[in-house]
Amino acid sequence: MRRYVFAAIALAMGLAACGGPRAFTKGEYGDPEAISMLDDKWNQNDMQLVAKKMISSMEVWSDARAMAEKPVVILEMPRNKTTEHIDMQALYDHVKTALIQSGQFTFLDKAARQEIAQEYEYQESGYVRPDEAQGPGNQRGARFLLGGVITSTIQQVGKDKVIYYKATFELTDISTTEIVWTDQKEITKYFQKRSIGF
Repeated sequence: MRRYVFAAIALAMGLAACGGPRAFTKGEYGDPEAISMLDDKWNQNDMQLVAKKMISSMEVWSDARAMAEKPVVILEMPRNKTTEHIDMQALYDHVKTALIQSGQFTFLDKAARQEIAQEYEYQESGYVRPDEAQGPGNQRGARFLLGGVITSTIQQVGKDKVIYYKATFELTDISTTEIVWTDQKEITKYFQKRSIGF
């Protein structure tokens, strides 16, 4: 009888250990460029694909125009017209970084304007050496406005799900409001619902 009691206690302890709290305790670095899809949501790989496609296409446009100077571009925050939450600031940063690193465009940061205006006021307050103080009047003027929008379509039948994303960007000549360039990146993902856990 005692043997059965000990066996029951050991089994109970084993089950308790299996059902206890769990945490992610062991990890390793991965390649940010590697494609990984752990769920059916927009992810960093999608942002990288969009940014690379758009900048590559814009470079072709810029080469064809053969401008004397690099186009001066200001980037609007892309718009999210999907049904899911997408970190548009992260997408903005991806496109901005690719735009600058391409070396073919001069990028103006619209988001920094207010902070720069405040810095002008401080530098003209008398606290800064006059020969080093920066002030208004020397900023570059943007020639082109780059804007984008992301849309999605979801199809689901039984356990199968297909998500289609389309990221469309347009470059507008500010002086004429003419759309001088546009391109889009399409992403299709296939998923199958499966049970998880025990």
